Amino acid sequence: MEEIRIECPDIFDYEQCLAYLKRDENEVLFDIVDDKIYRAIKIDDIKLLLSISYERHYLIVEILNDISISPENTERLVNFIEEWFDFSADLSLFYQYGRKNEILEPLINELYGLRLIRIPDFFEAISWGIIGQQINLTFAYQLKKRLVESYGEKMTFENKSYYIHPTVDVISKITVKELMDLKFSRRKAEYLIDVAKIIHSQMLTKDMLLNMEDKVEIEKTLVNIRGIGPWAAHYIMMRSIGVKNAFPIGDVGLQNALKAILNLEQKPSKEQMIALNKGWEMWSSYATFYIWRAPYIKK
Repeated sequence: MEEIRIECPDIFDYEQCLAYLKRDENEVLFDIVDDKIYRAIKIDDIKLLLSISYERHYLIVEILNDISISPENTERLVNFIEEWFDFSADLSLFYQYGRKNEILEPLINELYGLRLIRIPDFFEAISWGIIGQQINLTFAYQLKKRLVESYGEKMTFENKSYYIHPTVDVISKITVKELMDLKFSRRKAEYLIDVAKIIHSQMLTKDMLLNMEDKVEIEKTLVNIRGIGPWAAHYIMMRSIGVKNAFPIGDVGLQNALKAILNLEQKPSKEQMIALNKGWEMWSSYATFYIWRAPYIKK
């Protein structure tokens, strides 16, 4: 069993990150048992089953299946995990900035060390952005679970199944009816298959977006794709591209959390959301992520 130790940033709370990862029992791409994360991933056509735990400021990554990986793939594995936990972000800058804001200051105190949990797999992030539009979170997770279990690769360890998100190669070749049989709407089925074809043809890649310096250019590129509106674009920018000032203004969870924090009678209007965003605009993605967690803070 191969073990890799990844040093954590100075500001990092594993328990806070675990609490976020545990937020829905229908999550299909990883499992958490006794504070250990179990996840299957694929690197360079090699399937790896990982367990991730925390010990004295290190993430301990164990490769559970009997396989040896090259130094190059070990580096890619480390990069995947560091991106998943957003280790590159300097939280001290966000905290210095956010503590000047009356909404963010108490959240920073309560959630200190929480990192924005990213989605390194670009197609996974886009799939979730399409699936999650205009439906409740529980149903979105159910659709994701059906998609992954039907078309993702499976690994088995100690009589338990672990799944890897379907690739664009697989999804680009299925039919709309197949997804509708999983209870996808016709539109969402069409959107998902279309975007899989676009990514598979290299007309859109993660690197392409990462090389764009302007947030507006990234958003414009994404919303030009059928099925990706402003909410999904900002969600993808935030969770996969790592844009620090993405702001999914139409996100219902964000609106409801702000309604509760500000004791409003109804959800904030678009104008109110824009005004609030000016208070944390340089770090909108982290502000959004922390506000999402506000309803789950133990009182």
